[in-house]
Amino acid sequence: MVIGLTGGVGCGKSTVLRLMEQHFCCRGIRTDEVAREQMEPGGVTYARVLEEFGRGGEIVLTGADGAIDRAKLAEIVFSDAEKLARLNALTHPAVTEYVLREVERERREGRYDYLVIETALLIEGGYGRFCDEVWYVSAPAEDRRGRLRSSRGYSDRKIEELFARQQSEEAFLGVATAVIENGDGRSDADILAQLSEILRKVRK
Repeated sequence: MVIGLTGGVGCGKSTVLRLMEQHFCCRGIRTDEVAREQMEPGGVTYARVLEEFGRGGEIVLTGADGAIDRAKLAEIVFSDAEKLARLNALTHPAVTEYVLREVERERREGRYDYLVIETALLIEGGYGRFCDEVWYVSAPAEDRRGRLRSSRGYSDRKIEELFARQQSEEAFLGVATAVIENGDGRSDADILAQLSEILRKVRK
């Protein structure tokens, strides 16, 4: 079964995926990690991103291998919606192609009961078209803000910019087949209980 796991930034998708991997026969694909690997030297999008954003020294390369300074790149694109759209157009198709290949391979090999694709861009990336289930991780906006401040050191301004660029809760709920509540008061045991109940209903 292919499950799309989505939700807004700071909702705790990574926690949910970790529990799926620990307690069920599950493989997770984290699209942010895939995009990061593809942008490393030798990766499928490295040359494209460097060509697009390297003009005029916008991107600072770090290390002897010429790796892209991702913090600098993020600073560039998150302050300019047009540049962010250009970066997404360069990177998202390659990530989607990778995910599709892995879906086909895992379905063919049958090693896992569940393949979970963690992505904030499930709707925009069109992942819903090949997912059997779409799970939305929900958390109050203030809890999400607190997590982003404490775990990532984001400023209030950056958080609000991120929130403004993401899909609304209504949009997520419009495609979700299940909702996982993950506010700050929720323990791993509580989330695991929710997952078990969702899977029980799915299997039934």
